[in-house]
Amino acid sequence: AMKEEMCRLYELTDYQQSVTGWTKWFQAAKESEIPTLVRFAVRKEKRLPGLAAHAIHPISTGKLEGFNNKIKVAKRIGYGYRDDDFFFTLIRYLSIPSVRSPSHKKS
Repeated sequence: AMKEEMCRLYELTDYQQSVTGWTKWFQAAKESEIPTLVRFAVRKEKRLPGLAAHAIHPISTGKLEGFNNKIKVAKRIGYGYRDDDFFFTLIRYLSIPSVRSPSHKKS
């Protein structure tokens, strides 16, 4: 029930309703006396202004993930690995222990 209520709070579009809702949620979480939930509520309560601001400025992780992917591609290109297959094959090859730290023994 607490999880469903938290999901509903993220859907609010009014700042004051959001503050009130989160305050009630934190109070209910603390009164539940479930140690993990109480600890979670105490930590998140410090971020109440940010949680309530979500009502005014909804944030999607889609843009952030897309931007991170662009950074990864730019790094690969910067290192000269335009081809994903080559890049990942190289990573697999370098993860082989004998390649990472070759033995210095002479045959």
